[in-house]
Amino acid sequence: MSKEIDRLLEKKEAELSPFRSRMEELKGEFTEETVDFASKWFRKTARDYVTKYTDVTLSMSQQKMASMKTRVNELVKNSEKIVKGELDNPELWWHLEPHLHDSVDRYEQVADKYPEVLDRAVRSVLGHLGVVLEEFGFTVTASGNKSIRYEFWFEHSDETRETVPCYPHLLSWTEEMQDTIRRYNAQYVEALRLYGEIQQLKEEKKRQEALTRWDFT
Repeated sequence: MSKEIDRLLEKKEAELSPFRSRMEELKGEFTEETVDFASKWFRKTARDYVTKYTDVTLSMSQQKMASMKTRVNELVKNSEKIVKGELDNPELWWHLEPHLHDSVDRYEQVADKYPEVLDRAVRSVLGHLGVVLEEFGFTVTASGNKSIRYEFWFEHSDETRETVPCYPHLLSWTEEMQDTIRRYNAQYVEALRLYGEIQQLKEEKKRQEALTRWDFT
């Protein structure tokens, strides 16, 4: 019986492997798409705030405005590094850290509601602009200042309770980003099912081994 379980385990693990490989490819696609999205978003949103808060903008010296533009351009230039710093976290991606009891809808999208685990990561990327806006006097706080006059561009880390910059407003991913995560979710649902079957087989194998030791003692 143990040999039969070993054979089934080998078969199921071979079935799971292509799913995890494909999920890794989709992670890479989503990362590239988010880099492109963030770099364009930084420029557009900085421009939006410059025109929305004209009193702040017009009170700046030319030198200060040039400094702000330089900081925004640095964000654009460093988009890939910023995005990878967030999205390379293994905790975001089931295929890197599989768990048996993760929710089957962990990566599901409903209308414009994106999977929370990834939405928070994307918002953390965009929150870097809040640091710049706060630095140059816009009514934004990414540092934790709780004045009611400010937009709160931050949240507290679940692990450390430290203040983490985070974009708080309505956000629309690109169609490419949405499609990639829909495809990741399809792989995830099947992979989670297979992973559950593998864990059941492993538990059954342990039960049989325990019983065998008992019977031959």
